[in-house]
Amino acid sequence: MHSDQGLLEAAALLAMMAFCHVAICARLGIPALVGFLLSGIVIGPSGLGLIAEGATLTLIGEVGVILLLFALGLEFSLDKLVSLRRLIFGLGLAQVLVVGGLVTVGLLVFTEIAPAAAVLIAGAVAMSSTALCLKVLAGGDALGTPQGRVAIAVLLFQDLAAVGFLAFHDVIAAAGAVGSAHDVLKMVGGMGVLVGALFIARSMLQRLAGWVATQGEAELAQLLALTVALLAAIIAQVAGLSPALGAFTAGMMIAEGDARQFVEREIRPFRDLFVGVFFIGIGTQLHIGAVWSTWPTVLAWLFVLMVVKLALVVALTRMFGEQLETALRAGAILAHGGEFSLMLISVTTASGLLQSKVAEPLFLALGLSMLIGAVVVRRAA
Repeated sequence: MHSDQGLLEAAALLAMMAFCHVAICARLGIPALVGFLLSGIVIGPSGLGLIAEGATLTLIGEVGVILLLFALGLEFSLDKLVSLRRLIFGLGLAQVLVVGGLVTVGLLVFTEIAPAAAVLIAGAVAMSSTALCLKVLAGGDALGTPQGRVAIAVLLFQDLAAVGFLAFHDVIAAAGAVGSAHDVLKMVGGMGVLVGALFIARSMLQRLAGWVATQGEAELAQLLALTVALLAAIIAQVAGLSPALGAFTAGMMIAEGDARQFVEREIRPFRDLFVGVFFIGIGTQLHIGAVWSTWPTVLAWLFVLMVVKLALVVALTRMFGEQLETALRAGAILAHGGEFSLMLISVTTASGLLQSKVAEPLFLALGLSMLIGAVVVRRAA
């Protein structure tokens, strides 16, 4: 009974703080995501300590990211994805390789970090926040703009690359050469299983979504999205892939039908609330007090994330034939860390591949870059 009361008090506190911060941000014309992050910082362990990082908060946030990727899939039919293949597998690949490669070389030359840990850190720095970018771009109707198109293409490849970095971590942590080949085969096979399962269910999903649209009930659309997205996420996870990637693929299958706009419109408030909880969870993990003892390192990582990364993305985007304005805007949209960045650093530290004294300033810089990035992305979009 007491635990139930404590849970209700925590939920009420969470809602109140989020409301206050988001209201202030709305008044100042700042994206709501900043309010969610600030709420997490204020009520988390590094703030007032009113709420601890919890499994429930993390779980709700993960569902939010899954729904967000499902909604992204609704924006991208198979034809649209094929039309963006040059940007996804060209510019996206180049961005991860160039940013990741330079960070890896820099770490190996100027620090004593082990090569495997350097690669994983580089992967974290190369990532941007899909959740943040999609939320802001969709809210400003900027997904169809040239800079939105470039940013989404790069983010899609980053999500694919994140699966590879996590698999690389698992192989190194297990220290098994045989496991390396096994994991690669498992990943390729898993992708085949996911695409095959969803392709078989494609016609049924489209008919079901069409029926939901004819009923005109928002609750049906929300339950359909939640069910399909979570089932696809489970299939992807069982196949050794990112759950978010499974949700994206499922959304893309439904996007081929006529009910896309109805489903997308009705799940938006439901999705945004879950995503908000995800960013509150990130806020609770940011130990702001540590900035004062590690501020030179935090500033150095912020410079890499928000200045060096911007410059590299602008240069690469121009090399792929985009206009300078588009390149500058796309670079600004992508110049921050992401949720997969935080995940990579967390698992690398937990497995002992990276010392916590090295990870903490980077983790802080990643979180702060997302906080600043929420404002920058809105201006750039």
